[in-house]
Amino acid sequence: MEQREAKYRQINRIFTAFYLIFCAALVVIYAIQRDMYHLGISAGAALVPAGIVLFYRIFHFRPVEQLNFLVLAFLFLAWPLGSCVDFYRMVPGFDKLAHTLSGAFVGLLCLILYYALKPGHAIESRDCALALCFMFFGSMAVAGLWEIAEYFVNLITGIDVQRVATTGVADTVQDMIVCLIGTVAVLPFASGLCRGRRNALAGSVEAFVALNLHDAA
Repeated sequence: MEQREAKYRQINRIFTAFYLIFCAALVVIYAIQRDMYHLGISAGAALVPAGIVLFYRIFHFRPVEQLNFLVLAFLFLAWPLGSCVDFYRMVPGFDKLAHTLSGAFVGLLCLILYYALKPGHAIESRDCALALCFMFFGSMAVAGLWEIAEYFVNLITGIDVQRVATTGVADTVQDMIVCLIGTVAVLPFASGLCRGRRNALAGSVEAFVALNLHDAA
């Protein structure tokens, strides 16, 4: 685990620098174009690395480099690329790709939450079924809450992010279906972790438990 953390620490230094430069470039471009909407969301995206650091400080957690990479990589896809560069609108299928990956990403976060709530915080094979159920239903609950949030975005801003005008409920239902696919796809990796089989995808969960929860047991 220590070797993986050291490896991802180096990766994160490079990727975080790239992320910040990318967002700064977008801010400059949209400032020149006087596009205040995209300028605002690009400036907001630039705050993500600082937000990750603030999260650890608020909750007094030790940084988990593998988890940091997953968080920043997913948010880069969903925010700077999807919203700021408008890939959601310009690239066919990009929205569905993001929602599929969100199922896997949120599922892993739910697994971390499961072990944070579990008395003793130990990763054990005997509670594998319960852990997987927690992952699945937690991820799908977030998918539902996300669609509710998009509905209110439409009410408040008039931006039809759910494409109700052109697809009816099809876009919303498809988003939840692909999120379901992403969630199910990550379950075998979580199952392997519960049974003591290490794997790269669930390594962030193992590292978070080892660095932050064992001392609290």
